[in-house]
Amino acid sequence: MKEKKELGEIGRREERREGREKRRILMVMMVVMMVIGCNSGGGSGEGKVNLEAKNSFLESLVKIGEGFQEIFGVFGSAIGDVLGFNVVKSGDTRNKIGEHFEKIGNGLTKTDKKLKELAGRIYEAKNADVITIEAVKGVVKGVNDVFEQLISALIKLADVTKDGNPIGDNVAGAAVAAEEAGVRTIIDNIKEIIEVAKKSGINVDAGIAGVTVIAAANGATDVLGGNNGAGAGQGAGPKLANEVSKADAWAMIDKIKNATTVGFVAGNDNNAGQLVIGGANANGAKAATNADLAAAVALKAMTKSGKFSANAADDGAVKAAAVSAVNKVLGVLDVIIRRTVVSNLNKVREAVKGIKYSESSVTEASQSDTAQTTNKQ
Repeated sequence: MKEKKELGEIGRREERREGREKRRILMVMMVVMMVIGCNSGGGSGEGKVNLEAKNSFLESLVKIGEGFQEIFGVFGSAIGDVLGFNVVKSGDTRNKIGEHFEKIGNGLTKTDKKLKELAGRIYEAKNADVITIEAVKGVVKGVNDVFEQLISALIKLADVTKDGNPIGDNVAGAAVAAEEAGVRTIIDNIKEIIEVAKKSGINVDAGIAGVTVIAAANGATDVLGGNNGAGAGQGAGPKLANEVSKADAWAMIDKIKNATTVGFVAGNDNNAGQLVIGGANANGAKAATNADLAAAVALKAMTKSGKFSANAADDGAVKAAAVSAVNKVLGVLDVIIRRTVVSNLNKVREAVKGIKYSESSVTEASQSDTAQTTNKQ
């Protein structure tokens, strides 16, 4: 119950953050129009303003403001009702995970398309200073690049996690290692999303990783990677569920980002990637930290082929552990992606605030440049 309350509060904070950003966009566009007189420059003599030209400029700004509202509306409606902390539930297949990544990717694609449409409006702004428009172009290009990197990573994650087997799939015998190529794809693309976020100025907390988890008979590690022919003993499932429940979701993401899939030695401090790829061993393998163990559970639950070892009585607990681990990973990824998108849209907003009035429109300036080039020839 405590875990659900904490995750729910994170979701509510993100929704409040999005609402504040939308209101800020509207306020900024109003301020832009209020201070436009301060940005007036060049034209038909000092102190004189061509009212028709200035009205055209103001109308362009209004359209740009409406475009910003539309972008946030598209972004909000596309993924606003999707927060990964409760995406999957017990009984769902891995396809649900793939569908989640696909939905976020589609939402970002629509947002990116709307931004490009808005860029067209900005470039066509009447009587806007050419230099300030060029500055906006550069910012929009950078933001489009960020969105396309996120979309690419999400497409790959959607593809690799689509599978008809249940989340928390388990067997009565030895655990089955996850498909290495799939695990590698998940690690690489989660890392890509985090790197894009950091370059956008987003702080990605490393969280609190917790203590080492020793391999033990009928213990949490036995469910993840035990090779007991009869399967993990009764009681091991609830122990794994407890380890996942107390794991810090941010630390889990950090452990996935830094995971490797080579160098597995059962008695060593194994990271999340090693734990999920390494061969089954006696009572499983030692996990470097609680977060590594929980992250490995998420990776195995998300990836093709991976199976947990479970006593029949623990089937529900094992599936609950897998669902909880997956939701923690999806939830934090959603928060990171949302913050990255909003941060980048704010960069465009700030650039738009710098657009200055000029009685020579962008089109006229371009025609003038063309004419000068022709005359030189």
